[in-house]
Amino acid sequence: MTEVKPMKIKPDIRAITRLVPPSGNLVQGQSELPIDPQLAKEAAEIIAASRNHYGASEGDANLRRAVAEKIAKYNGVMVDVDAKPIEVMITNGGTGALIGIAMSYLRGKSALVFEPYYPYHRRILEEFGGKTETFELDRHLGFDKDALLARCRELKTRAEFPLKAIVVCSPANPSGKVMSQIELEAIGAVAQELDLLVISDEVYEHYVSEDHPHIPIATLPGMWDRTITVNSFSKSWNISGWRLGYCYGKGELVQKVNNAANVVFVCPATPLQAALAKVLMATPGYYTALRAKFEEKQKFVSSALTELGFEIMNTGSSFYLWSRIPKQFSDALKFNEMLMEKAGVGMVPGSAFADSDNWDAFVRICIAREDSILEGAMEKLRGALR
Repeated sequence: MTEVKPMKIKPDIRAITRLVPPSGNLVQGQSELPIDPQLAKEAAEIIAASRNHYGASEGDANLRRAVAEKIAKYNGVMVDVDAKPIEVMITNGGTGALIGIAMSYLRGKSALVFEPYYPYHRRILEEFGGKTETFELDRHLGFDKDALLARCRELKTRAEFPLKAIVVCSPANPSGKVMSQIELEAIGAVAQELDLLVISDEVYEHYVSEDHPHIPIATLPGMWDRTITVNSFSKSWNISGWRLGYCYGKGELVQKVNNAANVVFVCPATPLQAALAKVLMATPGYYTALRAKFEEKQKFVSSALTELGFEIMNTGSSFYLWSRIPKQFSDALKFNEMLMEKAGVGMVPGSAFADSDNWDAFVRICIAREDSILEGAMEKLRGALR
């Protein structure tokens, strides 16, 4: 009789967040930097003017046009905001887009995620009638194309929950891993050979280094027709509570997502969309400055943690750090509990993002915090670990 391995109990990220003070919160994956003043001003004026009613399910027309301009400038993708069926829509956060995709394409089907994976990629699918399968990356966050093809072929041909899609998250949550063009081409080749949909989560696209440019998989040959790209304003505009994101792709793909979103959400927040439309493309150097700001944060925190024995992986992006904890420790769960108790500083144990035991000595560290918070947290860690 085959022994059934018990399901791992995963750390609860939100529960950990509640256990640490704001001064030591390197846990939850949101930007806690202040809102852009002009964006706050526009939102206040629009709300005061009582522009607070239902809008179109596909989103504010002006914001969709601004997003199309952004996509053209930063992603090299031209979308037609007047196309029918629609090619770009505003969603209730990136999560809203993922829910719409799960409802439209993945009921009774499965999607493959790369491990370490973003827990909500799994949770959303399984809440809406689908199933998630994992493909584990190696110690250096790479993979073998032939192994990926074999895994996908196996899942594609099974009777229950046949494979329908591959989820690409680059830069990745939790690891920050930026997929190279060679890796994206390998994924694209597998998707085309097996006729799979690709769901490309690109929320962290603006946090890359110059050595690891972000490449939208939809721009690769043959991929536009089978890719739905998901993005969000939560991180890059410090407005996670506004729940605004977007998705784009071939009209026949996106229209089904809008049909589902219309039923579930009705529409994204009307005044907040109108405010964001006014500022999204108003400052030409906005994203350049954002990248430079986070590169400095990444250098500071990486240097401090390296001195304390952490092994920081060079993943190519800077919103998250993915690190092996100091070598004298092997269990990041217990290590994190110790840090919370002794220093009032929390991270996320790697086991929150994996099914295997291979990431149990890793942590995800969110550095989207004010410099004073990061400086104080590093000083507390020095006191706890030295």
